Amino acid sequence: MPKGTLELAIEFAMSAHAGDFRDGDAPLPYVTHPVEVMSLLRYVGGVTDEDLLVIACLHDVVEESSCTIQSIETAFGPRVAAGVASLTRYEPTAEERTDLTEEQVWELRSSILIAEIAQMSEEIQTIKLADRLANIRQYKVTRKPKKLVRYKRQTEEILRLIPKSVNPTLWQAVFDEL
Repeated sequence: MPKGTLELAIEFAMSAHAGDFRDGDAPLPYVTHPVEVMSLLRYVGGVTDEDLLVIACLHDVVEESSCTIQSIETAFGPRVAAGVASLTRYEPTAEERTDLTEEQVWELRSSILIAEIAQMSEEIQTIKLADRLANIRQYKVTRKPKKLVRYKRQTEEILRLIPKSVNPTLWQAVFDEL
């Protein structure tokens, strides 16, 4: 029996994230995060669109590996590639970070993230909600109190930006984690 697109996406993510681990004590392999995001999108958010589930599974491969948008487009098509591109964060250059404190760099990255989310389609914002839900759950276990407070504040900004109507159950689940 031939493999389905979701199974191929999981294998693609496993290959891209091979050898990477999440933060914290006794960290899990990184691939557990995109699989969790895909599962939350499906089982909390009620999303059944296969391309969106694939995008969720691949949402970090460009940021966290040497994978390119072109390789995603070749393997999964233009819609998936565009979705992954929308979720791939811009990282400030060394020049943009010059003379900034760690806190100022975090604020710069946060403002860039908020601007990126504002430009996302509602479908992609739904995936961002699933990603944020997975992250906030993990961060509550792995982050130091100061960093968790900062992350929660950023999450509140995201919830002000993304209308609850985009996906009420995911939005509420994120809100409930705060």
